[in-house]
Amino acid sequence: MPRDSLLLAAWQMDKKLPLVVVFLLLLNIGAFAGMRYLVSPRVETLEREYIERQTALRQSRVDGRAPQEPHDEYLAAGDDLKTFWQAIPLRSEFTVLIGELFTLAEEAGLEINQISYDPEPIEERDLLRYGLVFSVGGGYSQVKRFVHSLEQSDRLVAIEDVALTGSSEQGQEQVRLSLRLSTLFRTRAL
Repeated sequence: MPRDSLLLAAWQMDKKLPLVVVFLLLLNIGAFAGMRYLVSPRVETLEREYIERQTALRQSRVDGRAPQEPHDEYLAAGDDLKTFWQAIPLRSEFTVLIGELFTLAEEAGLEINQISYDPEPIEERDLLRYGLVFSVGGGYSQVKRFVHSLEQSDRLVAIEDVALTGSSEQGQEQVRLSLRLSTLFRTRAL
């Protein structure tokens, strides 16, 4: 039986079957084209990136600058957290902080007349956040020296707000610096 007559016989028996076969054949050709022209180039690019990253990681291990393993990072983070907690003084050292502020101002040739403070408990952490507000006045270089000393302090102090105003008194430039700081204190020992 010739092939043409076989196809004709299949068509006459069931017209749906050859249509389904042709549809599946076209679907298969479309899937192949999609894989060949869309997916394969992306896979090749990703494989190249993966190989380059592996090579870079191997080289960094040889150079001794490889990233730490997750366990080592966890331990280092624990050590950092412990160091952070140790840097936060007990609440009883609040007066020491106030004394240090007055000393820094005096060393810069400035004077603090009054400091207002507002303690705010952070109960879930056993901490007190103290907000401190005060102002100093003097020459610009003195104020600059004071701010620099404050930034270089070993204490964890955040400068939250700064307002600087200037005036000219008796031929000298004077500035007034208003500061709002915050710092933390522990409510209990470690």
